[in-house]
Amino acid sequence: MLVSVCVTVCTRSTSVLYQLPATLKHVSAHQRTSVCRIAFFILLAVALTWGQSSHPPSNASPDVPSPIKLGSITVSGELRGRGQYWNWFLDNSRTHYAFGQSLLRLAVSQQRSKFGWKIGIAQPALYSLPQNAFQPGTNFPLGLGGVYYAANGRRNAASLFVSEAYLAIRGIDRNHSTLKLGRFEFAEGEEKPANREDLAWIQHRRVAERLIGRSDWTGITRSFDGAHFSSDIGSSTNITAVAGRATQGVFQVNGMGEMNVNVLYAAYSREISTKKTDSLFRLFALGYQDGREVVKEDNRPLSVRAADRANIRITTFGVNYAVVAPIRFTGKWDLLVWGAQQIGHWGVLRHRANSGLFELGWRPPVPWVRPWLRAGAFFASGDGNPNDSKHATFIQPLPTQQMYARLPFYTLQNTEDYTGQVIIQPTHRLELRSEVHKVKIHSVNDRWYLGSGAFQNSSFGYYALPDNGHRGLANYVDFSMDYQVTERFGVSYYVGAMSGKGAETNSLKGKKGGFSYLEMSYRF
Repeated sequence: MLVSVCVTVCTRSTSVLYQLPATLKHVSAHQRTSVCRIAFFILLAVALTWGQSSHPPSNASPDVPSPIKLGSITVSGELRGRGQYWNWFLDNSRTHYAFGQSLLRLAVSQQRSKFGWKIGIAQPALYSLPQNAFQPGTNFPLGLGGVYYAANGRRNAASLFVSEAYLAIRGIDRNHSTLKLGRFEFAEGEEKPANREDLAWIQHRRVAERLIGRSDWTGITRSFDGAHFSSDIGSSTNITAVAGRATQGVFQVNGMGEMNVNVLYAAYSREISTKKTDSLFRLFALGYQDGREVVKEDNRPLSVRAADRANIRITTFGVNYAVVAPIRFTGKWDLLVWGAQQIGHWGVLRHRANSGLFELGWRPPVPWVRPWLRAGAFFASGDGNPNDSKHATFIQPLPTQQMYARLPFYTLQNTEDYTGQVIIQPTHRLELRSEVHKVKIHSVNDRWYLGSGAFQNSSFGYYALPDNGHRGLANYVDFSMDYQVTERFGVSYYVGAMSGKGAETNSLKGKKGGFSYLEMSYRF
């Protein structure tokens, strides 16, 4: 009964908000079984949490469950299930499908005064992926179901691999420092977690993982093999340095192996508090090298790209600053700026690109509902001339895509994204969020890009789709709900409806598309 209710709510909400003629009747009985498989994990999670208090201990965060301790050993993990539904198109091609995915993660760790270690494993699975979610005659995917299928080559896929395995050494510089050696997860932008609630939300949701991320949303994640050093200088300043080689994963269920993709990263972060403001500043540099022998995705002809076997070597310099200030009688106001400049080489081409973000937020003094209104503008440069010796498309090396492209049909490359957000947080456990986006191509004669960066050795990691000579990509509106039912059990729901423009379709009236998912997770 619970499964049927969850699936009915998900699919009916999708059809209403999309205003599309298709509903779940377009999905085959075999595809419906993927949602049923996910329901097994939902029922298990509910059973595990049934009867637990819905209120955490007074000293516990609603986002972090209390760990399981076996003496000095800590055991943690997560069981997550998600069902997705897509109604998607490209040019005159359209498809409807549903598929499921699950993820089981287990980790065992120990921390002494100076030394510690952690070993984590991941067991992702994908169910009933669509075989025909591609534009006929091309490899262009119709939604992420096609991306998952192309990455794994079969409808049902599962794997088991080591996601973390490192030794941690503390205080090597007689300070509050940690050196990790081995396999670890890393997300840039979160080197110094902010202490203030509003700053922490901005840092986690609007700054982190734009360039390097865990890609946790895809259900398979990404790790790095190498060294991670972090040192706190006092209570407000942090210095972080990372040198690592990226692992496979993200869309491919087998995340055990490495790729010939290397990252060097350094950042200086400082949280600054005064009587009237709280702010967070970060200065960072990122070196990215991709030596895989795969055909690059850009706006050059295929024959030219296939002949370019030189490595990608890009250096990114950037800065971000966020400030929150209460203003009498009007509530809290916040400002976020983020900018980056890239230099280096894109194969045989000289690489020069840049990107920037400006966001403004307002939290009016309305009790109970606690609304937050935000608006912003983002751009990432593109390459309008495929015949010169320069590559000008801004590159997200290894990002987490869905954090910023919540309806994940584009990346923050050769893009302009104008955004309005409404966030309601009646409790710390519940967040309701709706966004409206106007997405445009920054430079015509380039491409619009889909993906989350390198994730396997046999494909580039991004799809480069033609823009048809138009700058208009799409407008979309969405809604999400994240509810932490108990300390361990959480529910997430998302639905997005899109109107595609000239870069996606040659229809004068545009075309409609949409995407929805229901996810439940149990953490321990």
